[in-house]
Amino acid sequence: MIPLELGGTNSASNLWPEPNRAGATGTTNPKDAVENTLHKAICNHTVKLADAQNAIAANWAGALKTLGL
Repeated sequence: MIPLELGGTNSASNLWPEPNRAGATGTTNPKDAVENTLHKAICNHTVKLADAQNAIAANWAGALKTLGL
């Protein structure tokens, strides 16, 4: 639910499968782009870590909108 790059753990309760798109030649899961954007926002002090964690755990697809990114 919360990716490692946002302070998540490898525990089974935090795991979330990310299937690739059909015919993809590499990793192309749309959640990856959200994770990377949140990571950059945290590093730039635009978003607090706890806010990013809460937003992605609640609704990863809407996390960027929730945080105004």
